[in-house]
Amino acid sequence: MPDDRIADRTIDSFLSGVAASAVAPSAGAVAAVTGSMGAALCEMVAIHTSDPTASLADARHGLAADRERLLDLADEDAAAVDTVQTAFEDGSDADHPQAALQRATAVPLRIAEACATVVEHAVAVAEEGTRNAVVDVAVGARIARTALSSAATIVRENLDLVDSDSFVTDARRRLDDAEEAADAALEAVAAGTGVQG
Repeated sequence: MPDDRIADRTIDSFLSGVAASAVAPSAGAVAAVTGSMGAALCEMVAIHTSDPTASLADARHGLAADRERLLDLADEDAAAVDTVQTAFEDGSDADHPQAALQRATAVPLRIAEACATVVEHAVAVAEEGTRNAVVDVAVGARIARTALSSAATIVRENLDLVDSDSFVTDARRRLDDAEEAADAALEAVAAGTGVQG
Protein backbone atom coordinates (compact mmCIF):
# COMPACT_ATOMS: atom_id res chain seq x y z
CA MET A 1 0.00 0.00 0.00
CA PRO A 2 1.39 3.47 -0.85
CA ASP A 3 2.51 5.69 2.02
CA ASP A 4 0.31 8.65 1.04
CA ARG A 5 -3.15 9.20 2.44
CA ILE A 6 -6.04 7.98 0.32
CA ALA A 7 -7.57 11.44 0.69
CA ASP A 8 -4.55 12.97 -1.05
CA ARG A 9 -4.77 10.75 -4.14
CA THR A 10 -6.60 11.56 -7.34
CA ILE A 11 -9.74 9.57 -8.00
CA ASP A 12 -7.97 7.75 -10.83
CA SER A 13 -4.98 6.94 -8.63
CA PHE A 14 -7.19 5.55 -5.87
CA LEU A 15 -9.24 3.42 -8.25
CA SER A 16 -6.12 2.16 -9.99
CA GLY A 17 -4.79 1.17 -6.57
CA VAL A 18 -7.97 -0.76 -5.86
CA ALA A 19 -7.85 -2.47 -9.26
CA ALA A 20 -4.31 -3.71 -8.69
CA SER A 21 -2.47 -6.80 -7.52
CA ALA A 22 -2.05 -5.48 -3.96
CA VAL A 23 -4.69 -6.60 -1.45
CA ALA A 24 -5.24 -3.08 -0.15
CA PRO A 25 -7.00 -0.75 -0.50
CA SER A 26 -10.01 -3.00 -0.88
CA ALA A 27 -13.69 -3.20 0.05
CA GLY A 28 -13.53 -1.41 3.40
CA ALA A 29 -11.56 1.52 2.04
CA VAL A 30 -13.92 1.77 -0.92
CA ALA A 31 -16.92 1.76 1.44
CA ALA A 32 -15.33 4.51 3.54
CA VAL A 33 -14.55 6.70 0.54
CA THR A 34 -18.07 6.14 -0.77
CA GLY A 35 -19.54 7.14 2.60
CA SER A 36 -17.41 10.29 2.58
CA MET A 37 -18.85 11.17 -0.83
CA GLY A 38 -22.36 10.86 0.58
CA ALA A 39 -21.36 13.15 3.45
CA ALA A 40 -19.89 15.69 1.03
CA LEU A 41 -23.07 15.78 -1.03
CA CYS A 42 -25.22 16.44 2.05
CA GLU A 43 -22.71 19.00 3.30
CA MET A 44 -22.93 20.82 -0.05
CA VAL A 45 -26.68 21.25 0.37
CA ALA A 46 -26.16 22.72 3.84
CA ILE A 47 -23.52 25.10 2.48
CA HIS A 48 -25.88 26.38 -0.23
CA THR A 49 -28.69 27.08 2.23
CA SER A 50 -29.15 30.76 3.03
CA ASP A 51 -29.65 31.74 6.67
CA PRO A 52 -29.15 28.24 8.11
CA THR A 53 -30.74 27.37 11.42
CA ALA A 54 -28.55 26.33 14.33
CA SER A 55 -29.43 22.67 13.79
CA LEU A 56 -28.54 22.91 10.09
CA ALA A 57 -25.22 24.56 10.93
CA ASP A 58 -24.53 21.78 13.43
CA ALA A 59 -25.38 19.18 10.78
CA ARG A 60 -23.03 20.88 8.31
CA HIS A 61 -20.15 20.76 10.80
CA GLY A 62 -21.03 17.18 11.67
CA LEU A 63 -21.01 16.16 8.02
CA ALA A 64 -17.61 17.79 7.49
CA ALA A 65 -16.26 15.81 10.45
CA ASP A 66 -17.92 12.63 9.16
CA ARG A 67 -16.33 13.13 5.75
CA GLU A 68 -12.85 13.50 7.24
CA ARG A 69 -13.38 10.62 9.65
CA LEU A 70 -14.38 8.29 6.84
CA LEU A 71 -11.32 9.23 4.80
CA ASP A 72 -9.14 8.47 7.82
CA LEU A 73 -10.94 5.14 8.22
CA ALA A 74 -10.18 4.31 4.59
CA ASP A 75 -6.49 4.47 5.45
CA GLU A 76 -7.03 2.49 8.65
CA ASP A 77 -8.87 -0.20 6.73
CA ALA A 78 -6.14 -0.52 4.11
CA ALA A 79 -3.56 -0.90 6.89
CA ALA A 80 -5.72 -3.49 8.67
CA VAL A 81 -6.07 -5.55 5.48
CA ASP A 82 -2.31 -5.48 5.00
CA THR A 83 -1.88 -6.68 8.59
CA VAL A 84 -4.24 -9.62 8.03
CA GLN A 85 -2.37 -10.67 4.92
CA THR A 86 0.96 -10.51 6.76
CA ALA A 87 -0.44 -12.44 9.74
CA PHE A 88 -1.69 -15.30 7.60
CA GLU A 89 1.44 -15.41 5.46
CA ASP A 90 3.71 -15.44 8.52
CA GLY A 91 1.90 -18.19 10.46
CA SER A 92 4.50 -18.17 13.25
CA ASP A 93 2.06 -17.02 15.95
CA ALA A 94 -1.35 -18.70 16.13
CA ASP A 95 -2.84 -15.73 18.03
CA HIS A 96 -1.57 -13.12 15.58
CA PRO A 97 -4.10 -13.86 12.81
CA GLN A 98 -6.95 -13.56 15.33
CA ALA A 99 -5.74 -10.17 16.54
CA ALA A 100 -5.36 -9.04 12.93
CA LEU A 101 -8.83 -10.34 12.06
CA GLN A 102 -10.37 -8.47 14.97
CA ARG A 103 -8.69 -5.27 13.80
CA ALA A 104 -9.84 -5.90 10.22
CA THR A 105 -13.37 -6.30 11.57
CA ALA A 106 -13.32 -3.36 13.98
CA VAL A 107 -12.36 -0.86 11.27
CA PRO A 108 -15.24 -1.60 8.87
CA LEU A 109 -17.53 -1.64 11.91
CA ARG A 110 -16.43 1.93 12.63
CA ILE A 111 -16.96 2.73 8.94
CA ALA A 112 -20.53 1.43 9.22
CA GLU A 113 -21.14 3.51 12.35
CA ALA A 114 -19.69 6.62 10.72
CA CYS A 115 -21.94 6.11 7.68
CA ALA A 116 -24.95 5.83 9.99
CA THR A 117 -23.96 9.16 11.51
CA VAL A 118 -23.85 10.71 8.02
CA VAL A 119 -27.43 9.61 7.39
CA GLU A 120 -28.49 10.96 10.79
CA HIS A 121 -26.86 14.34 10.07
CA ALA A 122 -28.60 14.37 6.68
CA VAL A 123 -32.00 14.56 8.38
CA ALA A 124 -31.56 18.22 9.39
CA VAL A 125 -30.33 19.03 5.88
CA ALA A 126 -33.35 17.28 4.36
CA GLU A 127 -35.75 19.14 6.62
CA GLU A 128 -34.12 22.59 6.67
CA GLY A 129 -31.82 22.75 3.64
CA THR A 130 -32.50 24.59 0.41
CA ARG A 131 -35.40 23.14 -1.55
CA ASN A 132 -33.36 23.59 -4.74
CA ALA A 133 -31.14 20.65 -3.83
CA VAL A 134 -33.39 18.10 -2.13
CA VAL A 135 -32.33 15.43 -4.62
CA ASP A 136 -28.69 15.93 -3.61
CA VAL A 137 -29.32 15.32 0.08
CA ALA A 138 -31.57 12.35 -0.71
CA VAL A 139 -28.86 10.83 -2.90
CA GLY A 140 -26.11 11.65 -0.40
CA ALA A 141 -27.99 9.91 2.40
CA ARG A 142 -28.65 6.87 0.21
CA ILE A 143 -24.99 6.71 -0.80
CA ALA A 144 -23.98 6.71 2.87
CA ARG A 145 -26.56 4.01 3.67
CA THR A 146 -25.25 1.87 0.81
CA ALA A 147 -21.70 2.34 2.06
CA LEU A 148 -22.90 1.23 5.50
CA SER A 149 -24.38 -1.93 3.96
CA SER A 150 -21.10 -2.63 2.22
CA ALA A 151 -19.11 -2.22 5.42
CA ALA A 152 -21.64 -4.40 7.25
CA THR A 153 -21.08 -7.18 4.71
CA ILE A 154 -17.36 -7.11 5.49
CA VAL A 155 -18.00 -7.16 9.24
CA ARG A 156 -20.38 -10.12 9.05
CA GLU A 157 -18.04 -12.13 6.85
CA ASN A 158 -15.07 -11.45 9.13
CA LEU A 159 -17.04 -12.29 12.27
CA ASP A 160 -17.41 -15.84 11.01
CA LEU A 161 -13.62 -16.16 11.36
CA VAL A 162 -13.23 -14.48 14.77
CA ASP A 163 -12.87 -16.81 17.79
CA SER A 164 -13.81 -14.34 20.54
CA ASP A 165 -17.48 -14.70 21.48
CA SER A 166 -17.53 -11.39 23.35
CA PHE A 167 -16.00 -9.55 20.37
CA VAL A 168 -18.54 -11.12 18.01
CA THR A 169 -21.51 -10.34 20.26
CA ASP A 170 -20.46 -6.72 20.75
CA ALA A 171 -19.76 -6.20 17.04
CA ARG A 172 -23.12 -7.64 16.02
CA ARG A 173 -24.94 -5.45 18.52
CA ARG A 174 -23.15 -2.32 17.33
CA LEU A 175 -23.78 -3.19 13.70
CA ASP A 176 -27.48 -3.77 14.35
CA ASP A 177 -27.68 -0.43 16.17
CA ALA A 178 -25.98 1.38 13.26
CA GLU A 179 -28.28 -0.16 10.68
CA GLU A 180 -31.40 0.56 12.73
CA ALA A 181 -30.36 4.20 13.25
CA ALA A 182 -29.51 4.66 9.58
CA ASP A 183 -32.78 3.15 8.40
CA ALA A 184 -34.82 5.41 10.68
CA ALA A 185 -32.83 8.44 9.55
CA LEU A 186 -33.19 7.51 5.89
CA GLU A 187 -36.96 7.41 6.31
CA ALA A 188 -36.81 10.88 7.85
CA VAL A 189 -34.67 12.11 4.94
CA ALA A 190 -37.23 10.77 2.47
CA ALA A 191 -40.02 12.49 4.39
CA GLY A 192 -38.06 15.74 4.63
CA THR A 193 -37.15 15.86 0.95
CA GLY A 194 -40.23 14.25 -0.54
CA VAL A 195 -37.82 12.22 -2.67
CA GLN A 196 -38.64 8.52 -2.66
CA GLY A 197 -36.43 5.69 -3.85
